[in-house]
Amino acid sequence: MGAAARLVLPSMGKVPGVQLAAGADIRKEARSAFTREHGLPAFDSVEALCRSGEVDAVWIETPNHLHCKHVITAASHGKHVICAKPLAASLEECDRMIAACAAARVRLLLGHSKIFDSPVRAFADVARSGRLGRVNQIDCSWYNDWLRRPRLASELDERMGAGFILRQAPHLMDIACHIAGSRAARLRAFAGQGHCAALIQFESGAVANLSLNGYGYFGTSELVWDIGVFGEWRQPAKPAARKSAMSAEEKYAAAAPERKSGDAMPFAGLTLVSCERGVMRQSPKGLYLYTDEGREEMAVPPYLGRAAELIELRDALNEGRDVFPNGEWGKANLGLCLATLTSAREARDVDLLTGA
Repeated sequence: MGAAARLVLPSMGKVPGVQLAAGADIRKEARSAFTREHGLPAFDSVEALCRSGEVDAVWIETPNHLHCKHVITAASHGKHVICAKPLAASLEECDRMIAACAAARVRLLLGHSKIFDSPVRAFADVARSGRLGRVNQIDCSWYNDWLRRPRLASELDERMGAGFILRQAPHLMDIACHIAGSRAARLRAFAGQGHCAALIQFESGAVANLSLNGYGYFGTSELVWDIGVFGEWRQPAKPAARKSAMSAEEKYAAAAPERKSGDAMPFAGLTLVSCERGVMRQSPKGLYLYTDEGREEMAVPPYLGRAAELIELRDALNEGRDVFPNGEWGKANLGLCLATLTSAREARDVDLLTGA
């Protein structure tokens, strides 16, 4: 029931067939506030929550290094799971989580993925349709203020599945991989405390050029009609003061207020997709397609925010199929992020097919 819950809870009650049943937090004051606001039980542990017969699925928005423990706990009680990115702190943890959910025959959905953003799905749909031919190149650039937001020491520790790259790169990895529709084969990256540049070659021959910057002096929203990551309209502002690591009490006190989605499409930076017979980019209401005929705007379905994750889990259960993105996708995403750190640290290419 921390900062992440403020992005998730507004989606509850908006999806037919899905009902908020309970919550869990180790903080007494958070549990009391949840019960007052929602009139529902709040448990003091994930295990206690999962023992409840009123709960069918658990949405895990806990610190990254606890994802493995909490997913396995949910699976052991027969609960379906939405787990925030990155899926875990290590590939070995991913394997344990995937195995536990498979053994319990429950779904494991990777949450907080940009695959749920309407424009990203539209990019992939056009690419799969063959309308513009084969995808050649994907360029994703995102400048934000990640390093200026309140952070616990654990949120900056790569050994705990955290830090700037492991917290932010999963978004661009998801965008690029979903649009490419091909397995990533090779990666080369350069990185610093709050910046990263990565070049990925896919088996299809397509390449992705990813650029991240979290220092907060400039926001990519200035290049995309002042639209932010939630589809909200933003105006350039003086950068917030740089935040150093703080205590849990300080973070909860400083946590930003609930952020609501706007009426435009969400922009996780700027994405350009070059194909054999044209180029795509986002527009405020959908996609722009650039072809020999000029520029055409293509409308896409409305942006649903975090409700899209609930819809995917609900529909997968009703249709008797696996979810997407699932645990295997989440593991592959984490593998790309870890390869980025390895490539930058060791100044070398990483063969993603062999792990060398």
